[in-house]
Parts: sequence; C-alpha cells; structure tokens
Amino acid sequence: MFFILSKILDFLLQPLCWIFVLLGFAYFSRYTKQLIIITFSLLLLMSNGWFVNQCYLAYESPQVKLTQNYQWCVILGGGMMRAGDGYRTGETADRFIQPLLLYKKGIVKKLLITGGNVNIKGLKIDATQESKKVKQVLIAMGVKEEDIFLEEKARNTHENAVNTKKMLQPYLTERIVLVTSAMHMPRAKACYLKEGFLVDDFPADIKKKDTYSGILDRIIPEERNLTKLAELIREIAGFIIYKSMGFA
Repeated sequence: MFFILSKILDFLLQPLCWIFVLLGFAYFSRYTKQLIIITFSLLLLMSNGWFVNQCYLAYESPQVKLTQNYQWCVILGGGMMRAGDGYRTGETADRFIQPLLLYKKGIVKKLLITGGNVNIKGLKIDATQESKKVKQVLIAMGVKEEDIFLEEKARNTHENAVNTKKMLQPYLTERIVLVTSAMHMPRAKACYLKEGFLVDDFPADIKKKDTYSGILDRIIPEERNLTKLAELIREIAGFIIYKSMGFA
C-alpha cells in the first residue's frame, strides 16, 4: 500500500498538476484575473533555469573524492536502463558508470546492484530487467562476473537498504560506498545509516550547475526545468515522508 500511495503522491506533486488546478479554480472563480496572474507567475518561476538550479545547488549532495579502498560498492537502481531489446541506457546511467570507474581504479572490489522491481499490479508494468542488463553491460566493460551481485526485490529506497543489509550482514563493520543520483543521495544515505551501515556516499548523475549562469538561463523559460523541479520536489517530499515513518 505504501508503494502505491507513493506513486499517487508523485503525480500530485507535479508542478503541472498545480498549474491545471489553479486554471480550474480560475475558470470557476470570481477572482479569475488574479488567479491567472498567480498561475502565470508560478509557471514563469518554475520554468526558470536559474531558479531551478539554485534549488538543486541547495539540496543535491556534493561531489566527493574517495581516499581509501572498499570491499563493497552498493548501486541503487532506477532509470539506468530503458525497456526494449538490446542495451539502451537511461537518464541515470551515470549510477553504474561511476562505480565502473571506481572498480577499474581498484577503489572498490565488488558491486551490488539493488532495486528494479517497480511493478504495480494492474497499474504499472515494468519489463526493463534493469539489474540484469546493467550486470551484462558491466561484464562487457571488463568487470568480473563473480564481482557483481544483484538484489532485485526492493521496490523503494527503504527496501534497498533493508535487503542490502540481509546480503551484507557480515560486512556491517566495514565502510561501503553508496552510489545513487546526487539528488537522491540524502534520503538513500539516511536509509542505509538507519540500517546500521557505515556509509561513504559517492553521488552520481549530478544535475546542478555550479558554474556561472548566462543571461539566457536567467530569463528564458524552458519546459525541461519543470521536469527537473518536479523530480526535486518529489524527492524532498519522499525524504520528509521517510523521516516521519522512521525509515531514514
């Protein structure tokens, strides 16, 4: 039930959902003009690249440099591969590219990929088989098959941590490297710390831009910024919910 409700909440937290709700109110309200001005201003703000980037700068985990070697690197799945024949990388493919580089440098010895089960009976079907495909890609890139482990039952970040603990129980006294998207790292790290892991986080898929924003970024609205803001809002809401439920 928690999993289904979280997906419904994802929809309700979409900025475009708010825009449509405000337009609906504007149509039936006697304050039509005022509501349209508010809606237009909100849309302009949420599609502004500079504003959205400031939000990411404030929330995303910072990039780090690892200074020791580790036995385990835990990779959180989600969006690394797309469905279909062959191997089509997704938007968060950096989640397995960065661990691959760590492995090649000898910084980590073993990779554990957790997650991939996002099916909701009657509501959502996912045939990506993400974890298996990522494993095959990593093997093709030179990672030894015996150094890759899969955990494919987890449906959310809490279950990622719980199921990883079952697999790595003997290693709880050792530090692990945790890899996920920089935006998702605060919640993920909190979940793993809650389960008793000693975590060094290594954010991937960094979306923030820490260089100077040009004039066009500051004044021209873009639809992709609405998507980026929606992802960030859902992530922050998810962290708050996890905290309230004792998962993080």
